Amino acid sequence: MEMAVNLEADVAVRRLILGLTLSLIAIAQEDDARWSVDFLVGYYDQTGDHSAVTGGVGTEDLQSASPIVDIKFNPDSAWSHSAHLGFDNVTSASIDAMDHVSGASRVDTRAFLDVTSVRDLGKSRISGILGFSTEYDYFSAHGGLSYAMDFNQKNTTAIVGLTHYADTVDLYDIEGVNQGDTNRDTTDLTFALTQVLGRKTVVTGEFFISDQSGFLSSPFQEVEFQDGTITAERLPDARTRTALTLKLNHAYSDRFIVRHSLRHYDDDFDIQAETIELEPYIKIGSKQGSWFSLTLRYHIQDGSPYFFLPSEANLDDDFYTADRDLSTFDSYRVSIAYKAPSNHRYMDRYKVRLSYYKRDEGLNSMTLSLGFGWSRQ
Repeated sequence: MEMAVNLEADVAVRRLILGLTLSLIAIAQEDDARWSVDFLVGYYDQTGDHSAVTGGVGTEDLQSASPIVDIKFNPDSAWSHSAHLGFDNVTSASIDAMDHVSGASRVDTRAFLDVTSVRDLGKSRISGILGFSTEYDYFSAHGGLSYAMDFNQKNTTAIVGLTHYADTVDLYDIEGVNQGDTNRDTTDLTFALTQVLGRKTVVTGEFFISDQSGFLSSPFQEVEFQDGTITAERLPDARTRTALTLKLNHAYSDRFIVRHSLRHYDDDFDIQAETIELEPYIKIGSKQGSWFSLTLRYHIQDGSPYFFLPSEANLDDDFYTADRDLSTFDSYRVSIAYKAPSNHRYMDRYKVRLSYYKRDEGLNSMTLSLGFGWSRQ
């Protein structure tokens, strides 16, 4: 019965997303409107041997296919609207292990939708966002506002943004039994300052702080104690995260642009992390809008004391998890991408991206995405 209810809800969400997509496209085709539509299909494949669902020793194999639609609509010079919507269809050994059955349970579907509106006030802009995502054991709704102000002949821009997420989580325990549901709240606050340093250089500083409260543990993730006892992970019911990011975009020539980024992160789970990212863009040929890009990202993390390897946690510990995302690790990601205009009657542009990610504890993933779109001015 529960699976039937979940399938009916999934079909209803799919129909809602499809209806909204068709409605937005219809609205965007008004005679005086400026609009663009982009379709993106992504495939994600992951391998690893440290699944937290089975106490840090099981397979992390996962595959996901994600069709996505991005729509932008400008009815006039003052307003602009956009929508980001799609599905993630996930096949995972961890999902199968979580509810201790096999077959169809390995497949999960997440649907998501974000709608954003921006009002141009001349020297400032105000924007609002509403959205949600849903899957069989999780529902999240969010809303936010941001305000941007230009100074110094638009060479300086200050931005402040506030977003709140209200989540409802089904509590499936390590035996796959539903113990009811609970709530989680997250509030994100962002401050950013962008400065044009010259015709070729722009620098941005961003400070991010996030406060979470509610149920932060995953009850289906196992931890093995020193005496062989296996129980669900236990984490604090509140968490504050902060991050400071510095970005520098510089055009070394008309054909060669590099985005540089440095980020420091910490939280009160005692995790600290540093990330450096370089993203060079190279213009290809003489066509306007034909670019090849390469992304190089290196991340180093000092993990939480709440993380334990199998058979290391003690029954006297207040908090414990086997989730490697909270552990100490180094990782890197390499991506290559190409985008170009198109003269095809059914599309104005297309793009393709291939990414590879590796963590030193054994997690590997590959992502391939293909996209195309068209615009009307």
